[in-house]
Amino acid sequence: MTESLVEEKEIDKQEEATIEEETCTLFVKNLNFDTTDEDLEKHFSSIGPCRAYVAKKKDPKHPGQLLSMGYGFIEFSSMKLLNEALKQLQHSQLQDHQLELKRSERTMKSNQQIKSNKRKRQLEKEQHTSKILVKNIPFQANIKEIRELFRVFGELKFVRMPKKIDDEHHRGFGFVDFVSKNDAKNAFEALCHSTHLYGRRLVLEWADEENDTIEGLRKKTATEFDLSSSSKRLKRSELLGELRKMGGNDQISEKKTTEEDE
Repeated sequence: MTESLVEEKEIDKQEEATIEEETCTLFVKNLNFDTTDEDLEKHFSSIGPCRAYVAKKKDPKHPGQLLSMGYGFIEFSSMKLLNEALKQLQHSQLQDHQLELKRSERTMKSNQQIKSNKRKRQLEKEQHTSKILVKNIPFQANIKEIRELFRVFGELKFVRMPKKIDDEHHRGFGFVDFVSKNDAKNAFEALCHSTHLYGRRLVLEWADEENDTIEGLRKKTATEFDLSSSSKRLKRSELLGELRKMGGNDQISEKKTTEEDE
């Protein structure tokens, strides 16, 4: 496999991650009270890189010591890994306890807010061109279908869908350029809210010099991927806040939060 082919495949993965922009945290119940953060992380690391936190409270009988509350959280870097964990490790055994897994409520709310904010940014971005970048195009869609979708709004200069190096399939995005900026604006405003093709929602952005070429998109996507990866991680202090809600009036230890909050 050539270096350029490896690079193209990596960019495809980055684009998918950028579009999703999801936080990925599992809630784990029915833990053995002797299970540690390390035990929990080791159990789920068979799926992929993760971070684990066991909910704890102060031990009233032994000042300065902590007691497990029997549940915790697993934080993954992608929804793909989270779903794989749900599939493979639901009801799995850890230290003679059958684990119960579900998506964290905070995760689902965070996902909705992130997607809402992204759509708002897309709408607010100022138009400087007649060219639209169309992302999240389903791979079974062809250039004729994209052209037919946009041509009803006005005369087109061209429709371009870059292809993968290793085959004849497109890479999941394309460019639509109108003769008139006004026609481009009308198309963008009509289609950017909730236009689906083969079950996938098209993501529209105004094209510019930065994302008008494969190399430009590569740099832009890599930057967005770095930013979205950092935003995906819930701070340990935020997780502890959720633990407090679930643990009632029990005080949760913040012994390990310092390194995250600094």
